[in-house]
Amino acid sequence: MATVRHISAALLVLHGSIAAGIPPAPTTTLRNGLEMPMIAAGTWQYNASEVESSLQNAFSVGFRMIDTAHDYNNEEAVGRALATSGRARSDLFLETKVPGCGIQGISMFKCYEDTKNMLDDNLKLLNVSYVDLVIIHFPPLGTMISRTCGLVCHEVQDQWRALEEFYKAGKAKAIGVSNYCTSCFRCLESTASVMPMVNQVAYHLGMGTNPGGMKTLADKYGFVLQAYSPLGNLPWKKGANPELLKGNFTTGLAQAHNKSTIQVALKWLVQHGIATITKSGNPVHLAEDLDLWSWNLTDAEMKAADEYHLFGMPSFACNFEEDSLDLVV
Repeated sequence: MATVRHISAALLVLHGSIAAGIPPAPTTTLRNGLEMPMIAAGTWQYNASEVESSLQNAFSVGFRMIDTAHDYNNEEAVGRALATSGRARSDLFLETKVPGCGIQGISMFKCYEDTKNMLDDNLKLLNVSYVDLVIIHFPPLGTMISRTCGLVCHEVQDQWRALEEFYKAGKAKAIGVSNYCTSCFRCLESTASVMPMVNQVAYHLGMGTNPGGMKTLADKYGFVLQAYSPLGNLPWKKGANPELLKGNFTTGLAQAHNKSTIQVALKWLVQHGIATITKSGNPVHLAEDLDLWSWNLTDAEMKAADEYHLFGMPSFACNFEEDSLDLVV
């Protein structure tokens, strides 16, 4: 029977050779031509020592992209891991985030100024001169209740202006957002000179191929979708969704390909062209997470996976029924 993490001879090899034979992760092209790896090593909920250990292992098996955030409170540790990685800065892709207006150190009333200051603070904490991608972590405070950016459009526009200036100053190679919905993009398009290149949303197997119209939204505005919580982490229960880890559907696919259920869940996303973020402190597990391009789910398996259903919402700040009225490409 397939296990959550496929046990193999890789457990017996040294860290430096775990990734032997695993193809490097391909990239996806952002609107400005920047190549972004399709998979990133995440750092959410990791303290400083966990970050450094996890990223050291991630680098050892071939990860090139790191995802962090100012509000993860571990950017200094990420910076130390980068500095001791043995990799040239240009060989790595660093993504970080700033909170939305009214959230975690960003004032609702001085959002532009606070965002500008925090963006520069990110560079200092990470000990770098630029990041490859910086995104706004959430829409402004209040959208979690109103489920629309329509009531805070001025704040959305003000904060985005700070990211545009950061980008134009060469301090970020790309800029984007997270948890943004149709109303947020509609708000931005009237004033933005550079539209978001990435939208990072909750996305996992079981949510279908166009959850909440997010794929349609991506096609309309030309951004790349990036998945967080690709294992269906439930806010009211710690850890991944057990149906993805041990359920009959994912277990059957894992057995068919001699892979883990986690690899199946990640593979479904990347086979649909969705960039994703994974996380582990174990080098064997990280190597498995990177081994997504040496095999494919069959057309029939993909169709079945597309129709498989598990609860999930791309963003807690969207009114998907209302937003869907605007999703006309």
